[in-house]
Amino acid sequence: MTRLIYDKRVREIFWQAVVLIGLLVATVIMVRNASQNMVKAGFASGFDFLWRTSGIDVPFVLTGYTSDSTILGLLWVGVVNTLVITIVSIVAATLLGFVVGVARLSRNKLLSGIAGAFIELVRNIPLLFFVMFWYSLVINALPAPRQSIGFFGVAYLNNRGLTIPVPTEAAAFKVAALVVVAGLVLQAGIAIWARRRRDATGQIFPAWATGLALLVGLPILAFVFAGFVSIWDVPAMRGFNFRGGFVLVPEFVALFLALTVYTAGFIAEVVRGGIQAVAKGQWEAAYALGLRPNRTLSLIVIPQAMRVMIPPMTSQYLNVLKNSSFGAAIAFPELVSVFVGSALNNTGQAIEIIAITLAIYLGIGLAVSGFMNWYNAKTQLVSR
Repeated sequence: MTRLIYDKRVREIFWQAVVLIGLLVATVIMVRNASQNMVKAGFASGFDFLWRTSGIDVPFVLTGYTSDSTILGLLWVGVVNTLVITIVSIVAATLLGFVVGVARLSRNKLLSGIAGAFIELVRNIPLLFFVMFWYSLVINALPAPRQSIGFFGVAYLNNRGLTIPVPTEAAAFKVAALVVVAGLVLQAGIAIWARRRRDATGQIFPAWATGLALLVGLPILAFVFAGFVSIWDVPAMRGFNFRGGFVLVPEFVALFLALTVYTAGFIAEVVRGGIQAVAKGQWEAAYALGLRPNRTLSLIVIPQAMRVMIPPMTSQYLNVLKNSSFGAAIAFPELVSVFVGSALNNTGQAIEIIAITLAIYLGIGLAVSGFMNWYNAKTQLVSR
C-alpha cells in the first residue's frame, strides 16, 4: 500500500481522476441549475424543436431545403454552406498565399515589394473591413439585372449575383465526378511510385506532367463531355430579374474574396518563414548538382519547408472555419446566420441552439486538426 502511495504513476492517475470528476460535477451542477431556472422562467427545453417546420426562407441553398422543411433541415443548410465557403476559401487562400510568399523572397525588388506591401496591408486590417469592402464597394457597385454583364449569352453578372445555367439532371456529372476521383487516386499512386523509384534509382519520373493531365486535363474532358450530353436550364430575363439557372449570391462571393485575400496574407508569411528555415547549404548543394532554381525550390526546398509550415498552416485553416461566421454581417446563410440568428429568434431555445452550434464547430475543427496532424506526421524526417 505504501509503495502505491509513493508511486509516481499512481499519483498522476489519481490527480487526473480528481480533476476529471470535478469537471463532471461542475458540469452537472451548471446544467441542472440552468434547467431549473428555465423551468421557473417558463422557457421550453429539449431538442424537439428541431423537428418543427422552419418557415424560414434561405436565399442560398445547396440542399433540398425549403421553408416547409424542419429546423433540422435549416441547420443542415447552415452546415453545408459553412463547409463549402470554408473549403473553397482554404484552397484559394493556400494557392494565393504560396504565390505571394514565394514572390516575397524574389530577387526582383518590384515583385518582392508588391508582395511585401500586400502582406502588411492584409495583416494589419480587420477581416470585417474586407467583408464589407467586397460586399458594399465592389459587389454592390455592379450594374442592375437589366444591365447585366453577359458571358456568351448563358451567364450574367449583376448586383444580385452571378446567374449561371445548371443541368436539369445530374447523372452525367456524377459519372464525371467519379472519373475525377479515379484520376486523383491514380495520380496519388503514380506519385508514390515515382518517389520510391527516385529514391531507389535516382531517376526522376515526370509526375508533374502526369498530374497535370490527370488532375486538370481529365476533369476538363469529363465535365465537358457531361455538359454536352446534359440538358441545361439556361437563365433568361423575365420582368426585373433572371429566371432559371442557379444564382451565386453576392454574399457568397464577397465572403469568399474576403476570406481568401485575408488568409492569404498570413499564409504567405508562413510560406516565407518555412522557406527561410531551410539551410542555405541545401540551395548551394542543389546548385552544385546542376539543378535549376525552380527545380531546387520544388524538389529540395519546399519539401523540407513543409515540415515547418504545416503546424501554423493548420491554425490558419481553423481560422478560416471560424472566420466564416463573419458572413452573418452581410446576411450570408452560414451556420451562425441561419441557425443562431434565424432559428434562435423563432424558437427562443438559446442554450440548445448555442450548444449545437459550438459542438458542430468543435467537431469540424477537430477533424481539420486531426487530418493536418496526420499529414504533419507523414512529412517528418524521423518517425515517432
